[in-house]
Amino acid sequence: MASIPAKTMKLLLRVGVKRDIRDPDKLVRHLRRVMNAPLAPSRVPRGIRLQKGEVAGVSGHWLSPPDPAVTILYLHGGAFIGGRLETYHNFCGRLAGALNARVFLPDYRLAPEHPYPAAPDDAFHVYQELVTDPRPIIIAGDSAGGNLTLVTLLRARDQKLPMPVCALAISPGADGRGELMSRQANSDSDAMLSQCMIDIATDIYLAGADPQHPYASPCLGDFSGLPPLMLTVSDEECLRDDAHVVAQRCREAGVPVRLLERADMPHVWPVFTFLLPEARRDFRKIVNHLHRNLATAEAIKAPWGNAADRSTATREVPA
Repeated sequence: MASIPAKTMKLLLRVGVKRDIRDPDKLVRHLRRVMNAPLAPSRVPRGIRLQKGEVAGVSGHWLSPPDPAVTILYLHGGAFIGGRLETYHNFCGRLAGALNARVFLPDYRLAPEHPYPAAPDDAFHVYQELVTDPRPIIIAGDSAGGNLTLVTLLRARDQKLPMPVCALAISPGADGRGELMSRQANSDSDAMLSQCMIDIATDIYLAGADPQHPYASPCLGDFSGLPPLMLTVSDEECLRDDAHVVAQRCREAGVPVRLLERADMPHVWPVFTFLLPEARRDFRKIVNHLHRNLATAEAIKAPWGNAADRSTATREVPA
């Protein structure tokens, strides 16, 4: 059963965020108003330094402990239209502290002013520069940022760049076609998003680009050679099946994958460590998973390029 904070948050999201707005201009204004507004204080954890910076010409925020040994590229959500870096300071700061990592939050370009492929180009170019650092690297993101996480992995593999140690995708939007069953089946149960919102936002983002391309719909991609991936999703959200299909693509390609599915949780709940006890509890699961992959990479001193040789697919669906 969801905690009182989770139930309250779902109610606030349903009242304040969820809308069936079919006019693209009105949807852009609505999403930017609600997603760019402070939801609650997302404080930088003690011992973590916040700095503005730039990587590959993309501005953003760095969150770092005194002597980081790992790099994390975190790609924020916001339907490719909005999103506020400050919302992620607590979650990413906790990651920085728990993993002794420097975390870069890029302020990638947004639609409609900068439609596809501006956002994936920015994410890829940032990764392309960060991966030259000798520290091990992790890619992570939520919702639209989960899409960018998967697309960056595919592009890095296609360009024969070194793979990250592992990746994390929180409720990724992986299907630009809008064909997966949960988009419609969970349109009412999802407290934050509706099928209409996702469809119109996707049209704004793609702006006529081919939704069949794996860089637009990573669930259609070949996941061979990708690093271990952790996915989280709520069973009542519109993007539920996006995560399930991505997990299946991993299994088909022999990529180690872990799917953490929760009941009665809002979209991207793990991000809200500053609000939800469930997020703080699952944060430990996320960190433990990332720690194990970092330890494995350190032990073998090799990239995860031959993931098929180490495939361990698991699915966790807590009560």
